[in-house]
Amino acid sequence: MTKTKRQMHERSLANLELGGRKPDYEEAKKKRNITLTDTGWDNLLVIAHKNHCRSVSELMEKIGRQEIKLSEPC
Repeated sequence: MTKTKRQMHERSLANLELGGRKPDYEEAKKKRNITLTDTGWDNLLVIAHKNHCRSVSELMEKIGRQEIKLSEPC
């Protein structure tokens, strides 16, 4: 069995040299766990995209910081 060499994206090294993406907030993030159905996750991805968020994590952060307001009660 022959191993193939992994390819590296051309901007990977440049991102490392620049220190990666700068934090959005002054405090460090912590890893959290949530449990969702596939439907719930897929809908969160759509909502994140509509709100110009890079990820569901960013969407949740903005909701938690009340930068994005929820209009319907739970």
